[in-house]
Amino acid sequence: MKGKATINDIATAAGVSKTTVSRYINGKQDLLSEKTRTRIEKAIQIAHYHPSAVARSLKTQRSFLIGVIVANITTPFATSLLNGISNRLRKDNYTPIFTDAGDSPEREHELIESLIGHQIDGLIVNTTTSKNDELISLSTTGMPIVLVDRLIDDHTFDIALSSYREPSLKLMHEIHHQGFGRAVLFTQPFENNSARTARRDAFAEGDLSYFGIKDVAKDIYIVNPWEASTVEMALNAMLASTPKNIIPAIYATNTVTLIATFNAICKLKLKIPDQIGICGPDDWGWARSMDWDWASTLDVGVTTFMTDPYTMGYEAASLMITRIKDPDRKKETRIIPTKLVIRASTKLKYR
Repeated sequence: MKGKATINDIATAAGVSKTTVSRYINGKQDLLSEKTRTRIEKAIQIAHYHPSAVARSLKTQRSFLIGVIVANITTPFATSLLNGISNRLRKDNYTPIFTDAGDSPEREHELIESLIGHQIDGLIVNTTTSKNDELISLSTTGMPIVLVDRLIDDHTFDIALSSYREPSLKLMHEIHHQGFGRAVLFTQPFENNSARTARRDAFAEGDLSYFGIKDVAKDIYIVNPWEASTVEMALNAMLASTPKNIIPAIYATNTVTLIATFNAICKLKLKIPDQIGICGPDDWGWARSMDWDWASTLDVGVTTFMTDPYTMGYEAASLMITRIKDPDRKKETRIIPTKLVIRASTKLKYR
């Protein structure tokens, strides 16, 4: 072939009709035999053929672009989440446009407006706030919207997430069972964040059930894991308010807070678990993909419950594809399982 390859060139090279190639390009590969798909794929690769996105969108009324907004793209959680979304969308020939809200609802609003201007076919959102009238309004217009990890109040969306109540209660039970005299929560601000709120509520439930604490606010410390001084201040305040004959244990509500808390404990040269316990979620899916059990390498090993952000992202993208194909289907929630791993950081009885 000379010059830029056309759809006719691909059809001739693959020995199929132009219509068959069009079906392949437009995501209807399930209508073709495996042999036909292979011939078309090889012809496209050899010819370095790139379908015109403009022409395809005019014919199908789709851009094959999916907007993706992540609350904070710098976290380990986001890395695996985006990988899962990308891999699933690719299977149906959709291209994601990844954006970072930087934990700012105002920035999220700007990104929504910008992505709509790019004629996206749908929006996958790890929202910065559960108070989100804009996404609710946009959903009522027919725009396919899928949430991931975080809920939005007063409206039902397709969503992929984990249930954090059960694993959080298991951690609280473990802390109490091992003989720690006090449980405390280190968390980033949880208002308008459904994932953090779920963990906070589970902590409060466990604090009452296992430790008899009704005024749970005294056991909750708000920190910024990106500013080590706030974590160190919280740790010192917690130690000062804990009787000398009681060994406390900290539940950190996400991996970045867990790491920051661990670093603060090391800075004070406290012994784990003899002087303090520590536990929390493990959402470093990328580390597990490298066969690196990072939590086991911290001092004596830190107790965690493992989330699966890759699968969460993959299932969110799958929900998006399904929603585009069947706009009128009932909204669906997909729960991604977690796994509790007990390590020495909470094994006070066996120290």
